[in-house]
Amino acid sequence: MTPIGDLPSVSIVIPTYQGVATLPATLTAIRAQDYPSPVELVAIDSTSTDGTRAVLESFGARVTVIPQSEFTHGYARNLGVQQATGSAIVFLSQDALPIGSHWLAGLIAPLTDPTIGAVYARQVSRPDATPLEIYFHESLYPPRSKTYRLSGADSTALDQIFFSNVCSAALRSTCLRFPLDETIIMSEDQAFARAVLQAGYSTRYLAEVQVAHSHHYTLSGLFRRNFDSAYSLRGVTSDGAFSMARQGVSYIAGEAGYVIRARRWRWLFAIPPYEVARIAGRLFGARADRLPQRWRLTLSLHRSYWLRPKN
Repeated sequence: MTPIGDLPSVSIVIPTYQGVATLPATLTAIRAQDYPSPVELVAIDSTSTDGTRAVLESFGARVTVIPQSEFTHGYARNLGVQQATGSAIVFLSQDALPIGSHWLAGLIAPLTDPTIGAVYARQVSRPDATPLEIYFHESLYPPRSKTYRLSGADSTALDQIFFSNVCSAALRSTCLRFPLDETIIMSEDQAFARAVLQAGYSTRYLAEVQVAHSHHYTLSGLFRRNFDSAYSLRGVTSDGAFSMARQGVSYIAGEAGYVIRARRWRWLFAIPPYEVARIAGRLFGARADRLPQRWRLTLSLHRSYWLRPKN
């Protein structure tokens, strides 16, 4: 592909698994984009059995199937980058719904600035989200855009390198120069952003570019997600125990304040078990290497990760 007009050609890389419930809306929104250059869909599917591949192919996606046991967030996306022909890469989750017909142009346009290494979009909660889910997204994805930069003396605390591959973009050359870490269970996006920032580029959060994306986590699901997140962030961020505790207290206070302002009184009673599950998941995840294998298999969302041979 060669660029047409002012914006480069794009390959949208989507890792998929059992995505038939959400993919049609996501792919329809992609095809409705007002974008002046070629756009291709590249899907890496982890052997879905629900018709996901047929849906992808009906929208013209190029699909590569991998065994579910080989999936990691980094590996699937790196494979998509290798197969892509566009000058720019968009990473998109299968359940992230682009909002508006200029979503893609807004996401790609900042990449014409050579000082910007990568960008990510705002996530807004779906209409059926709970107040706790809404606050989570509003705290991580506020209504004001932000540029991240690191100087040589800066640490790499999570709030200095935050990034999300639910919806992000970078030039393909950047993705090839800074391949995603295939060895970590998740948080490959944070590790990618750290590498880009440490190389002297900036990253940018685009509040005006949005996708609808949220999850209904059970308490056990919330625990498991935070278990995996805490384990994967070891060595990626420089946050210490005190910093994490301070951030946790601030978050819970803000969460309670949001519920009170929204007058969703019964959700105040949901906060204690919700936060206990989140905090416990992080505490256990940060110490996962010390746990018996049978515990890790039980506590993680990604059982296959722990069964994979480690180098």
